[in-house]
Amino acid sequence: MTSCAWFVDRYGGPERLQLRGRDDSPPGAGEVAIRTAAIALNFADLFARAGVYPNTPRPPFVPGMEISGVVEAVGPGVADLSPGQAVVAVPIFGGYAERVVCRASSVFPLPDGADLAEAAAMPVAFLTARYAIDRAQVRPGETVVVTAAAGGVGTALLQLLAIRGAKTVALVGSETKFALCRELGADRVGLYAAAGRPDALADNRCDVVIDAIAGGMFRPLWRRLARGGRYVLYGFAAASGKRGVARLRALRELSAMGLLVPFAFVSSCRTLVGFNLSLLPDRLTELREMAAGIFGEWQSGRIRPVLGPRFDFERLPDAHRALASRKTVGKIVVGIRSGS
Repeated sequence: MTSCAWFVDRYGGPERLQLRGRDDSPPGAGEVAIRTAAIALNFADLFARAGVYPNTPRPPFVPGMEISGVVEAVGPGVADLSPGQAVVAVPIFGGYAERVVCRASSVFPLPDGADLAEAAAMPVAFLTARYAIDRAQVRPGETVVVTAAAGGVGTALLQLLAIRGAKTVALVGSETKFALCRELGADRVGLYAAAGRPDALADNRCDVVIDAIAGGMFRPLWRRLARGGRYVLYGFAAASGKRGVARLRALRELSAMGLLVPFAFVSSCRTLVGFNLSLLPDRLTELREMAAGIFGEWQSGRIRPVLGPRFDFERLPDAHRALASRKTVGKIVVGIRSGS
């Protein structure tokens, strides 16, 4: 049997994605084979395609961080998943394929009747958001600034922060995204330029910043932190360009972040936290427990993934271009027709 997958034949822009057939391999010990229904895109996929994401394989390789689908087969030692079961998976690499084989530990069972397109958009966005909120120790009534608030993680953050009772300030790149942020619970909404203005925050201070942009956004938001404030950094979207990473822009944005003197954290009583969930394999048990709670809240209707543009599998490079434009909202999802 054979199936198709998108390969990166050389690091670079979307044109480096090549659709090819390959032989299907059976799952090995501790592995699961999944017939893919939907693929959700992440900025990490753009950085992997460009060869700058941590642990990116050498070309040729198949990128793709998260998928949904149906279990086709399980390997020896897999007892809690079975053929025909609907699942989501976070393989980190290898997801841009009609059939994906990955570790069973990266696979999460779905509730009965789950929408597979929505499901694909859940794990990375909501696990990142929940982990960031927990690391920031957000308390009810605190003011939290969220950058990239209309993106996949941003829309998840707004919903989870509203449930926690926080007051949120959503920062986005376009006024066309304001209404969505308000709908999801943001108390105030502004453009990125507002980050350096006193009127962006009710009292000119915030308790927490959760930031996916970094670069030139960092210093003005860092200065807005109140004593005891926490800054959580989980991305560097400021460095992104049409081909993945714009290297000169990345250097400028890194320079704009400036230098922090560790001892100054003592007198300012501020905390800086950075994380990348794909680099925390020792937290797998914690993340699986977190995922179970997230899927439960999704099933109850308390939270929902915001879906952005949808693309057919054959147009996956165009989906990359749309994400790189930073003009979309929510999660971009690529669908695979059954029988492809």
